[in-house]
Amino acid sequence: MTTTRVIATRPWFVAGLLAPIFFVLAIVAAVVAGDSSNSFFVGLLAFLVTLRIGRVTRRLVRGRPWDALYDAIWPAAAVVYAYLFAGVGSLTDWAAVLLALLLAGPTRRIVDRAFLPRRTRRPQQWLSRFEEWGLPAPDDVVPGRWTRKD
Repeated sequence: MTTTRVIATRPWFVAGLLAPIFFVLAIVAAVVAGDSSNSFFVGLLAFLVTLRIGRVTRRLVRGRPWDALYDAIWPAAAVVYAYLFAGVGSLTDWAAVLLALLLAGPTRRIVDRAFLPRRTRRPQQWLSRFEEWGLPAPDDVVPGRWTRKD
């Protein structure tokens, strides 16, 4: 399966380039947020949320909007919980961030099961990618060619 498209326009290539870019942005966001709030935990939350937003962006670039929506639930829930606990509530920054990180995971699962359509996984998708590269896959094994030594 060959194509005449330029390799730079392929979604998986562009998404691969976005990973280190968002990692650097996550470090910058952590430093800026932690420095402006004088809290390590707020910087940690900014780092984790920026990494997850990078994952959402890469899924959108690859053309998987439902997976991107599913991945966008966690950072949104973490930010909303941190704002509610620290801004509206009377918790300190570190307690608000820890509670936000703990509650964002179950919120993602609840929202996914209640509101998003069922997602179908393709478990053998990575095998086809290896075959495109010319590497042997498990279905390439010829029966009877292997002998067992006891």
